[in-house]
Amino acid sequence: MNEPFKYAAPRSIDRVEDCAFYHKISIPGVGDVGGQWDLRDSIDSYLGGFDFRGKRTLDVGTAGGFMTFEMEKRGADVVSFDMLDGSQWDLVPHVKIQANLDEVRRRNSIANHRLKNAYWFAHERLGSMARAYYGDIYDLPGGLGEFDVGIFGMILGHLRDPMQALYSASRLVRDTIIVTNQMMEGQEATGLLMPSRKNGEAMAWWAMSRGCITEMLGILGFEVKSSTICNPQCLVDGRRGPERCVSLVAQRVAGSVCLTGSAKPPRMVA
Repeated sequence: MNEPFKYAAPRSIDRVEDCAFYHKISIPGVGDVGGQWDLRDSIDSYLGGFDFRGKRTLDVGTAGGFMTFEMEKRGADVVSFDMLDGSQWDLVPHVKIQANLDEVRRRNSIANHRLKNAYWFAHERLGSMARAYYGDIYDLPGGLGEFDVGIFGMILGHLRDPMQALYSASRLVRDTIIVTNQMMEGQEATGLLMPSRKNGEAMAWWAMSRGCITEMLGILGFEVKSSTICNPQCLVDGRRGPERCVSLVAQRVAGSVCLTGSAKPPRMVA
């Protein structure tokens, strides 16, 4: 028997020191905190210039919630999604970390816990009405209901299977998907494996072309109608400065429908 659907219970977080803010954000009574990225000057173009007023919106990979709170300011009714636990992160099983995979997963779990703390710390102080759901990005439950909009902000390259993640969310979206990502230029559907034997990359999988993401959306029944260029500020040491991103706004084509069953793809049976 399936358990009834439940959103995440809010957390009461009193100390900013218990939080990790991925995006720079200004919190009443605290000031500016975070992070690894500052989207504030580019947020309108980062969100594709979309009109969120009255739109039920799914924020896929919310982290500390910056995009959720910005879309709320623009009139959206937002559900924030993130992984249930940081140990779910799609680690690249690189030979350089294989002996320490359990420790890496433990550190990711701690980091994700602090991100969730940041979300709820800001949620309370910003007076947010957003709800959160933590689970499996590859199989979002039908209990979440249908959405007008689903948005993916810079997460596809960190997923082993970005196509499955897009499908998982897209089947719940009746109108628009927005994908904001660093993209290689070109209309060819090209994906580049980011880890290599030499570089030891363990946290990111793919660099994708604009054509690749456009084609993936097309396969799922969505047509790109507009795009914007944005230059969010990276705050990570060694790569500080603006980095070019593209936001693709895609609409569901006529005749395709939302699906609420399992997102797990069918498998061939011998």
